[in-house]
Amino acid sequence: MTARRGWFVAALVLVGTVVPMAISQDPEAIKQRDEQKKVKARVDEAARRTSSTLDAMMFQRLAPNAEQKMLRGVADDLRGLSQEQMAQVLAHLEKAVNAPNPVAATQEQKEAYAKHLRIVQQLKVMLGQLDVIKNLDEAAERLELAAEKQIKLVTAAHTNSTLPARSGFRMDDREELAVEQADLRAEVLAVFKQVKRFIDEKQLAPEQLARVEKAEAHARGIKLAADMGNTVPALRAGNFIGEGGAVERQRRHAKELKDLAAALRNPPGNRMEALKEAQKQVAKAIDAQTKVNKDTAEQPERVEMERPRRPGTDPKTVRANELANAQTKAEFATRDARKAAEKAAPEVADALKPAETQQWKAEDKLRDRDIPGAQEPQEKALEALKAAKDELDRQIAAAELAKVDPLAATKQAIEQVEQIIKEQKDTNAKTEKAAEQPNRTPDAANAQKDVAKKTDDLRNTPLPPNTDAKKALDKAVDAQKQASNKLDNKKPADAKPNQKEALKALQDAKDELEKQAKAIEERRAEIAKLDELKNKLEELAKNEKELAKAADKAASDPKKPETGDLAKKQDDLTPPTKDVGMELKELAPDAAKKVDEATTKQEGAKNDLAMNMPMMGGEKAMEAANKLADAAKEVQKKLDEKKSQEAVDQAALQPNKVDPQQAAQQLAKAIEQANMAADKANMADIPIVNPMMGDKGMMDDMNDMMNKKKLSILKLQKYVAKKAAEQKLLDSAKAADLAAQALEKGDLPKAVEHGYKALDELKKVCEAKEKDKKAQQDEKGQPDEKRLQKDEKGANDKEPRPEDKKPFEELDEDGLPVNPTPEFLAELQQKILEAAKALQQSQQANAAAQAALQQAQANAPMAVQNQLQKAGEQLGKANDQLQQGQPGQAGMNQQQAAQGLQQALEALNQAAMAQGMQGAQPGMGMMAQAGMGMNMGMMGMGMQPGMGMQPGMGMQPGMGMQPGMQPGMGMGMNMGQPMNMGMSEGDMNGNDKLKNTGSAGNNATGDSNFIKLRNKDRDKVQQTADTQFPAEFRELIKQYNINIKNGKPAGMPSAPGSGK
Repeated sequence: MTARRGWFVAALVLVGTVVPMAISQDPEAIKQRDEQKKVKARVDEAARRTSSTLDAMMFQRLAPNAEQKMLRGVADDLRGLSQEQMAQVLAHLEKAVNAPNPVAATQEQKEAYAKHLRIVQQLKVMLGQLDVIKNLDEAAERLELAAEKQIKLVTAAHTNSTLPARSGFRMDDREELAVEQADLRAEVLAVFKQVKRFIDEKQLAPEQLARVEKAEAHARGIKLAADMGNTVPALRAGNFIGEGGAVERQRRHAKELKDLAAALRNPPGNRMEALKEAQKQVAKAIDAQTKVNKDTAEQPERVEMERPRRPGTDPKTVRANELANAQTKAEFATRDARKAAEKAAPEVADALKPAETQQWKAEDKLRDRDIPGAQEPQEKALEALKAAKDELDRQIAAAELAKVDPLAATKQAIEQVEQIIKEQKDTNAKTEKAAEQPNRTPDAANAQKDVAKKTDDLRNTPLPPNTDAKKALDKAVDAQKQASNKLDNKKPADAKPNQKEALKALQDAKDELEKQAKAIEERRAEIAKLDELKNKLEELAKNEKELAKAADKAASDPKKPETGDLAKKQDDLTPPTKDVGMELKELAPDAAKKVDEATTKQEGAKNDLAMNMPMMGGEKAMEAANKLADAAKEVQKKLDEKKSQEAVDQAALQPNKVDPQQAAQQLAKAIEQANMAADKANMADIPIVNPMMGDKGMMDDMNDMMNKKKLSILKLQKYVAKKAAEQKLLDSAKAADLAAQALEKGDLPKAVEHGYKALDELKKVCEAKEKDKKAQQDEKGQPDEKRLQKDEKGANDKEPRPEDKKPFEELDEDGLPVNPTPEFLAELQQKILEAAKALQQSQQANAAAQAALQQAQANAPMAVQNQLQKAGEQLGKANDQLQQGQPGQAGMNQQQAAQGLQQALEALNQAAMAQGMQGAQPGMGMMAQAGMGMNMGMMGMGMQPGMGMQPGMGMQPGMGMQPGMQPGMGMGMNMGQPMNMGMSEGDMNGNDKLKNTGSAGNNATGDSNFIKLRNKDRDKVQQTADTQFPAEFRELIKQYNINIKNGKPAGMPSAPGSGK
């Protein structure tokens, strides 16, 4: 194959070199004869080499193909040129050399030149044949180039028409133009010969063959070549302009070349591609028109001075002609744009026709040398072009939006159906005429095929689910195909009933799509309204809670202050609450009922507060707040339902991209990781110092000191490094300083690494100190028991009480010891390490949440993208805050992100289930089922991560909720452990153990601060819990607290006969 292509290229190059040699215009006959002999020799060589190439192909036993056939034809033609036509040229030139007088010599030279031109044309045809076209797109490209050449010849002919005459003899380029026109005709003919070869050798796919046959491309091409040949004599005669002149004919040739190129070219794959192609063509036309407008408006004096021109020509004429030629090119550019827009955007194509009209007017003015008069139509043409581009831009934007927006997709489908209905009506009219004039049936058949294809394309376009509209489109396509078949069979009368049926089905489809668009608009309005009302409810609930807290404060105040101002505030909250309830009656009836109940509680609270009964008023205000919070949750459910419908529609638009189930699964992972990140951030934000030194009084004092002021781990790490250096603990100081530097850079792994080294060195110091102390005791000997007791008694008599004892003599501005012991520094370094590890784990979980969120965004519909984007921003902020050592703020952002993602997840789950797919929920395993809400196993109460860990949830430090802190309720950080079997370790990564006893079954015992609360305090905690947890879990929580209150010690056997 490579060798064959090499032979083919060699032949092509050889013939190509003959052509320029053959074009000799030397006026001396002797030189012409010698040049012609050289050309003949090269042609003979080309013929021999071409024959040798064919012989080599035969020797290699290569199967005959198009290339061999073309080479055989070229070889034969070259031999004919060498043996006959070139010999004739040489004979004329010999006679010219030996002519008795100049007149006879000139006549012989003219005869030789005429035959010479025919030889050159034949050589160019051969060259075109050797340049094999591989497919229809290449053929279309050749025709497009030929059209551009033809347009240049149009402008050249116009220019020659303006040249002056001298003594009745015109100094123009008519002969050259005629030759170029003949050459162009040969190129075009060569293209259509190869198109014919495609057809004869059945190299075209069925769709391509149908396209060629529908356009009658080959027949039109042959006719065009003949017409182009007839234009040559007009050019040679100098008949440039006027009726029947060369210019008029050349314009027709250029238009036909462009139309044939469009017919052969592979059409755009879809409407969007067609719109973008039209947009590109319009932009070209705008550029061309803008340039000619600018040149036309330019000051003529300077332009005319700078422009080179032929002698004897009028500067104004030259300038006007050049502007007119530029205007001609702009006209053809606009025509290209109109043709490109005809199928994709017919209304844009119609809008471009006025632009063409104005361009023709401008050209006429310029041909008449009326340069100022051309400016007005030029401006109008440019305005029309820009308006067409604006419309195309709008349609492209709408088409892009229709890929993801159900409403935009539906509206675009309505526009397309309206256009199809218009075209179907036009086709019906053509069929009516075809019934009267059978020769017009093919036109009607082609029109029906086009309309059927557009309807079929629309039917297959991804759209929001609409069963009725799809059925109508299916019916329309079936009817159109039946009508098309009957028209192909020359039965236009029989096709008319099917066409009427198709028209009715199209109208039905339009009606259904309009109903759908209206429903989507109403749904979006409801989503916006529900979102607004939810925000109002949350704000009202917040204000109501603050009022309840103010009432509780007044109730506990011994001075019994007046609560009339609170009654006034309660009265102010009632009207907006009623307004929200009224607006919710139709949108969310269940939420409206809860708002009504809240209103009743508000009235009661107002009356109680007006009578200075803050306790009862506060209770009712809190109940109202709870009702409002419940109403907000009901509204959120409605929002999720509406958004899930939106998500289903969006998923239908992008079946290969939008996947609610996959998005829900990734979102569940993101929520789990975000909650875990928040938990770890909270662990890193707890008070770092809890030195186990001295007696209990010292520990309590230190805890109080650190609870008042939380210090960043960076500041504490720097403190350890500084104090270790002051005490000459150089190894410890160096490691602690490196850890502090790593924390400053946000490099937590390095900080942990160096923190461990610092801790090891401090422990070594403490061990050495302990060893020295023990050695000193051994040297002094052990005191006897009586003396020890006496010494202890005497010492106790003099020792101050524990509450009067201070752990350190002097503290710095941060409440840290000025002169800490190595033991204190070691304990502090241990806590810093735990916090740094928690910070690192929070960072890792935060990154995992971000990664899962990105995957969810790739599959999620547009309905939840805003929520996902907001959550992504919150996780990004949390990551920055973690790097800056701000775990508290990071934890808040992570919790807010998790809450927002949970709302988005509910909408996705509903969308997934609407499509018959399973949703997902964050929980204790990857296969958590949709709709579970809270998974059993978290802290033995079915709470999801974060349900009891967030600030303001009614469970404060000291109640067992802070990891590694006070005992209580057996709620450790080991997620997924049912209840709290055995000892709770507090920090799953730490070494410190709390003295919590295990809880068994529903009975919990142990060291729980909650159990020791007074009934009044217990009720307050219970009330707070009621306001925070969902209604379906309140009874479980109440029962849990009752079990704690009435429970027996763990492990106690049941009473005999109790049956328990």
